[in-house]
Amino acid sequence: MNVRTPKELEVDQLAKIWYDGWQDAHSKILPPELARYRTLESFKDRLRSALPDVRVSGPDGQPLGFSMTKDDELYQLYVATESRGSGLAVALLEDAEERIGALGFQTAWLACGIGNERAAKFYEKNGWECAGKMLSELPTPDGPFTLEVWRYEKKLNGLRPRVSIVHVVLETDRMEETSRFMRMVGMRSIFDGSDVSVYEMRGGTHLIMMRKDSVVGGNASFDLMVDDLRTTHKRFVAAGLDPSPIEARPTIDHEVFTLQEPAGHVITFFSSHASGKPI
Repeated sequence: MNVRTPKELEVDQLAKIWYDGWQDAHSKILPPELARYRTLESFKDRLRSALPDVRVSGPDGQPLGFSMTKDDELYQLYVATESRGSGLAVALLEDAEERIGALGFQTAWLACGIGNERAAKFYEKNGWECAGKMLSELPTPDGPFTLEVWRYEKKLNGLRPRVSIVHVVLETDRMEETSRFMRMVGMRSIFDGSDVSVYEMRGGTHLIMMRKDSVVGGNASFDLMVDDLRTTHKRFVAAGLDPSPIEARPTIDHEVFTLQEPAGHVITFFSSHASGKPI
């Protein structure tokens, strides 16, 4: 389900989705004095002022739903009536969660109208939990309108990428020495055996070392990344290892060095060049 940045020309369609959705979900459960402010034009104005925080789904020029965030809050989420149950709302919800997590927040929250059971069930189905009631200050042309609402929250777990490389394999004819080497460079032992050993790296990736009677040395089938390449290099030298000199590779914005492990595989160590988001 494609989720994208909205276009200015889509504001009218998005406002109509918001207006129709608000009337359907809220007009019967919220005070009439609030409903009089929720006109189609008011939704157009609010969308225009918040467009950088809006994401939409649907063909260009024909949006079928949108989400809006404010810092750690999922502020709005609406889909066209004909798109309910299509998975579009879930895609918008997940995209909003990722955007909030990318800002460094560990928990996202939203306000749900008390009595909006359909929305509440949707959020609960997708991992959100009701944290109780709260007073929300809703914007109106005459100033904030105070309303008691349900507050829903979701732990984002740092919003790490959804996939990771689980297993990489290294053959060795010197299991004990290779295992000792991997512990020294910073991996965590999960299982040590004579034929198979498993070591864990950051992010949960596991290195599986397989015993083989004869191993041909060469470049390892994987490389490693460390937070501080220069400190790591000095640590290896102090430990009696023989890493290559640090080399700059400006075309890929990295510094690197290599180190040979006991079975003869040459492993390249890279300076950190991550996204800055939780991994």
